[in-house]
Amino acid sequence: MKKLLFVLTLLLLASCASQSTIHTPVDPLQDLTRQVVLAPESVQYPIYWSEYLKSPQSLNSLEAQGRYQAEMTALETGQKSCAEVNWQEVTQLNSISLLPHLSATECYESIGNDELASYHQNIFNFIARGILSTRRGDTYYSAYEVASWGDAEDLLNISGFEILDSYFEFAASRSGLYRVYNIRDPNNGKVRKIYFDNNRFLHRLLDIQYPFAGLSDALYKNILLPLADSDYSALHAVGQVQEAEGNFQQAEQTYLKAIGMGSLTANISLGNLCLEGNSTKFAVDECAQLFVAAADLGLQEGKIMLAYITTIGLGIEVDTELTSQLLASAAETLQRGEAEYAMALLLASDQYDMPRADLAAHYLQLSAKQGYAPALLEQAGTHLKDKPGQQKIFTNLISQAAKENYPPAQYYYGKYLLEVADENQSHQGMYFLQQSAEAGFPAALYLRGKIKENGLYQQPQDALSALKDIEAAALRWHLPAQLRMGLFNSRGKIVRTDHDRAYGWYALCAKVNNLDCVTNLGYASALGVGVKQDYQRAAKIYQYAASQGSTRASYNLGLLYQNGQGVGQDLQQAKTYLTQAAEAGSVDAMNALGLLYLSQDTDQLNYAEALAWFERASKHNSKYGFYNQGRMYEKGLGVAANSERALSHYRSASELGHTGASLKLAKAYSAGEITNYDLKMALHYLKLATEQSGNKTIKTTLQKCQKSQYCNQIEVAELISLLSTEE
Repeated sequence: MKKLLFVLTLLLLASCASQSTIHTPVDPLQDLTRQVVLAPESVQYPIYWSEYLKSPQSLNSLEAQGRYQAEMTALETGQKSCAEVNWQEVTQLNSISLLPHLSATECYESIGNDELASYHQNIFNFIARGILSTRRGDTYYSAYEVASWGDAEDLLNISGFEILDSYFEFAASRSGLYRVYNIRDPNNGKVRKIYFDNNRFLHRLLDIQYPFAGLSDALYKNILLPLADSDYSALHAVGQVQEAEGNFQQAEQTYLKAIGMGSLTANISLGNLCLEGNSTKFAVDECAQLFVAAADLGLQEGKIMLAYITTIGLGIEVDTELTSQLLASAAETLQRGEAEYAMALLLASDQYDMPRADLAAHYLQLSAKQGYAPALLEQAGTHLKDKPGQQKIFTNLISQAAKENYPPAQYYYGKYLLEVADENQSHQGMYFLQQSAEAGFPAALYLRGKIKENGLYQQPQDALSALKDIEAAALRWHLPAQLRMGLFNSRGKIVRTDHDRAYGWYALCAKVNNLDCVTNLGYASALGVGVKQDYQRAAKIYQYAASQGSTRASYNLGLLYQNGQGVGQDLQQAKTYLTQAAEAGSVDAMNALGLLYLSQDTDQLNYAEALAWFERASKHNSKYGFYNQGRMYEKGLGVAANSERALSHYRSASELGHTGASLKLAKAYSAGEITNYDLKMALHYLKLATEQSGNKTIKTTLQKCQKSQYCNQIEVAELISLLSTEE
């Protein structure tokens, strides 16, 4: 099979339209395929890819690949000539795969059928360009999206890369899965990693709504475990899971088996297990041999690990000269400064209980001097942007990193410029933020989404575009974005209300211990939205989140104890948790505590404490804090009755949107009981209360009343009574 194109060439290909003798397909995917041939610019690759995922073809991909392989075997063994292969059928079964179209192109070229060769070449170009043009492939968040890992290897081989090794990388506590290839670029001899993402395809095969397969650990249990018998990358991933779960001996055996199957990365993992003192087969002074094995076969991590252990003398003698030689050797095939940066990270880590901050800073400086963007960003972080004398250093470092097209640096620099809020800098900040977001950096996507959602920094408000960005960030495992998607779905904001999907988003970010998401799972269980109502389960979730420091969980748990829901009613426990939340700043808890202390039928009655908590809530502009103070002064609860102070607090609460406070004022002015009779003011507050409550019937009645300029005291009193009943 000849290698037609390198990656950069693929990105620059211009598809040539041609007529085809192949009949018009009847299914949507084949319809799009025909359109690609006739007018490739009229089809967006993401639409083509989505149509493939929806089609039955994606579910039959293994059989389709088997059919293609059978035809290729028949060609290689001479059982068939290429002209005898039904390329129309083979390629239609494998619409999204590159090699079938490439094989068809080569066959038709060899027999002089330029029309059909052009047909398949155009499809090949469209798919290759579609995979490569929207992603960078250098990290998990910019991974090239493909259907199968076979397609990934085909793309790399066609592009001329030498595949040294591959391994799987989990995301968000096994919620996502990426295949990473260590490759050598034949153009410059550099070694780097290329990431591939087929999570959407795997969810389709598993028949699980994307991206929630990780909630049942299906990607690991149903994909990697069965694959581990034949794929060393999958077996290596099994070892990683075993190690993470503390099964060190089992992990060691798995790594050894993966090494025997050809995994280079398993040598690195086993070497680390050895250095940590968790090996039963290797002494610490034997660990280095595992890194030597990886290094000899091309993995630069092996050389860097050897440089690290010769620097600190971990199971081997300190040898600074050898360290320099190893790093220099690794640097030959890495980016400038990359080896030194990796060394700095190792020396700063306490993974082996031997951190060396001084040496870490030295290597970080060496890396930054060579212009390596991650090192520049790391150095910028050591210079506080708001510390006198440090801002210029910070700005120089982070701007330099951003200008190296490093997405994390572009995000932080853009965010910094936006926070400065100067119009010119704000424009520049949006430029760098856009660059980072377009590269797929999750935090940048999320921030850009929030800016669009709220129309900030002179940007037009665009809810749908905001949703697209925030969802893209959530799909790249950004926890605040996942929480936000849960809120969108639970509240029906921008999207339709979908409590099941909201619960899924909360569960995803709760899986990696985001306390807001954990608390929302408890809230969902308490209300029975997205899951069966279960107060006991809600209480257990709140107890865990509260123990981890969640203020909202403490507040919710306090209410459960107060009401005896899922736990035995215990006002003392309620007070403990509410106080914990209130002291942490929860205004809701402050008001709840105040009301608890106002309870006449409990042993918690304490007017002074109640008033103190309402006053604290008021300082946070709480309408409930003002309203409850008004009640206490109106009724003389623990204080001398004072109608003026009561009205003052009611006015503050009304201005903040409290319906009851507006009604209190409307009634006061209409009845002339605690203030002078003033029908105009009564109508003003009645109108406010109506708008605040959303009572359309009373609002209509009030409008008629005002238009006729006839509203007497009795009618206003009746409206107040109706609204009070409605509330």
